[in-house]
Amino acid sequence: MRKRSVTLSVLAAMLCAGGHPAQAADLLSVAQQAVDYDASVAQARASYDAARQAVPTARAALLPQLAGGWGRGYNRIETDGFPRVSYWQSGWTASLTQPLFDWTRWTAYRQADLIEARGAVEFGSAQQASILRAAKAYFAELAVEDELRRIDDYLAAIDAESQQLQRRREAGEATVIDLREAQTLRDEVLLQQRAAQNDLLIKRRALEQITGAPFEALARLRGATPLPPAQPEDPDAWATQAGEHGFDVQLRQLDWQIAQYDVSKAQAAHLPVAGVTATYSPAGAAAGYARPTTTTTAMLTVTIPIFSGGEIQSKVRASEALEAKARNGLLAAQRDAQGAARDSFARYEAGRERVAMLQRFVDANRDMLAAIQAGYKVSSRTSTDVLRALNALYVAQRDLRAARYETIVALLQLKADTAALNLDDIARIGTLLMDAPQVSAAPRG
Repeated sequence: MRKRSVTLSVLAAMLCAGGHPAQAADLLSVAQQAVDYDASVAQARASYDAARQAVPTARAALLPQLAGGWGRGYNRIETDGFPRVSYWQSGWTASLTQPLFDWTRWTAYRQADLIEARGAVEFGSAQQASILRAAKAYFAELAVEDELRRIDDYLAAIDAESQQLQRRREAGEATVIDLREAQTLRDEVLLQQRAAQNDLLIKRRALEQITGAPFEALARLRGATPLPPAQPEDPDAWATQAGEHGFDVQLRQLDWQIAQYDVSKAQAAHLPVAGVTATYSPAGAAAGYARPTTTTTAMLTVTIPIFSGGEIQSKVRASEALEAKARNGLLAAQRDAQGAARDSFARYEAGRERVAMLQRFVDANRDMLAAIQAGYKVSSRTSTDVLRALNALYVAQRDLRAARYETIVALLQLKADTAALNLDDIARIGTLLMDAPQVSAAPRG
């Protein structure tokens, strides 16, 4: 398989609270903005443009080389017993060179395809890394926004409970301790609110740094059903995909193949080099002749290396050592990629199970809170029980939302481990996962 992915139903099943604010930027808009703004992507694109010239450059070394020139020179000849002769001489010359057999140049031409391919892989890797960074920053900001909404709801619930306690206190059914306990809980939540507000500023700055532009608001998630397992459900299949197609693996694979060609080029220095050269100099161009003279030469040349002082052997040994280094680098990259894919798969599966458990836990805490509030009305439960149940519910909701975001990020990371994450995937996630924005996404000016 070239792209292993979780079924699209996985994405539609993910849930987060909230509707859609105006000026909401969706995930695709943010990812595209990040890729366009990312200097690393621009750098990789320029590197790829340069790598694309490797093939024309190597091919040119195999084609005929034609050169021409023009010159004007002054000559003076003095011979004993003869009068001195001096004259000006000018003319032009043309030369043609055609290699017939040069294994080094031919190997370099075959190697050039790998150099171009490496540039393409580096560019793809940089794009994927930028997309993943943007998605992580996007969900990190959403998580903090959700936390602030949760705290606001929590404060409203505490205030409502405090007002009810105050009325019961006036009726003699509650104590000052009950009121102080509610106020203490409210102060604790206010501290959480200030911390979340500061964290939101940090997360927004982080997203702005990645995209280069602040956004008014982010589109939120929707859905409420349990998350189905990844397809395929076998972590070894994901590990195999990562070990074959992960971007770092592809780079190390190309490095190894390039190193093999370097060995071949070094060994080719032992081989003879054959070529044809031809020059033509019309009348007046041949230096050293007193009269205008036209010269034409053509020659088949064969150069045979005989003794280089051990330089060729040394270069061969060095290139073979570098080839062994590249081969072992490939093995290390494959092992790392397989381990990373298994870890990401495990995180996604664990996150999926955690989301399901937390959803049940939230439902249970909501039912428990309703029961305790009913008991409180008939004086079988205390205000302390109500506040504790209220706190347990909102903590469970916080954990559920955080778990959902972590699970989505684990899915994106799993796809990135197999070099399968791109803007098309982000678009599908945005379509199936995000609430549609009320207006098109637009960064603040």
